[in-house]
Amino acid sequence: MAVPSMGFIAGPDVLKEEAALSRKKVNGWSRSRKLKAFAQGADRISKTLKSFPPALWKFKPSIEKWCAGEILWHLADQEANLYVRLRRAIAESGSSVSPYDQDQWGQKLDYLSADFKEALEILKLMRRSNTVLLKRLPAAVWKRTVNHPERGLLTVDSLVGMNIWHLEHHLGQMLKRQREWKAGK
Repeated sequence: MAVPSMGFIAGPDVLKEEAALSRKKVNGWSRSRKLKAFAQGADRISKTLKSFPPALWKFKPSIEKWCAGEILWHLADQEANLYVRLRRAIAESGSSVSPYDQDQWGQKLDYLSADFKEALEILKLMRRSNTVLLKRLPAAVWKRTVNHPERGLLTVDSLVGMNIWHLEHHLGQMLKRQREWKAGK
C-alpha cells in the first residue's frame, strides 16, 4: 500500500542533503498547513499498519534494524517527549529539555516484546492531545522556546515541523520493512 506524500521526501533511504531540504521545506510551511499535517500523523501510521499482516509487525531484515512494531514504540515515546517539550516551551519558555537515546530506549524498554497496539493507542492519544493544544494557541506562542542540549534553542513552531518530518521518516521506514518482508517471502 502506498502512502500519499505530505509534499516532501522522507524515509530511511533519503540522502542527508534531501532530508535537510525536506526539513527546511516543512519549517517554511504556514502555521495552518503545519497543524493540518501534524494532526494527520497518527492516522497516517494507523492506516499503513492496518495493511500489515501480524508477521510483518515483528519482521527485522537484520538484528540491528527495528521492525515496524519497534518503530511504532519509538514514535509513541517521541510523541510523549514532545508532549512535555511543547508544554515546557509554552509554560516555561527558555527552559531546558532532556535529550534521550532512542537506541537505549528501544533496547532497555524492550520494544520488541511490548504490545504494539498499546504503542499505537499512545501515539494516537498523545498526537491528538498535542494537536488540541497547538490549535488553541495564539500565533505568538509558537515563538516560545525550549533549550535542547544537542539541538539548541527550539521554538514551538520548529518542534512541530521537526515532528512532522520525523513521523513521515519513520512511516517510510515502516514501508521499507514491508517491501523487505515481501521480497523475502
